[in-house]
Amino acid sequence: MEKLRYLTRYNGQKGTPKSFQGWRLCITRRKETFVRYFTDLEHGSCECAMQAAMEMRDAMLAEMEQGKEFPELCRNYRKRAAQA
Repeated sequence: MEKLRYLTRYNGQKGTPKSFQGWRLCITRRKETFVRYFTDLEHGSCECAMQAAMEMRDAMLAEMEQGKEFPELCRNYRKRAAQA
């Protein structure tokens, strides 16, 4: 698997101090899309934000390989994010 598959880097807009800088995890299966943002500010650095995004992606893909349905998986990860 490609190292950055399902991940996109955003560096914000020049001259805009509060624009988003970080990584976006986006996985789509059968018209269901899961998106989660990992900001550099929240994680301390670009590398830490990327590592957190990669860890969540790898965990989700591993659960899908074990047969977990994608819509259920999305609901579970959205609940975790809301509780955090």
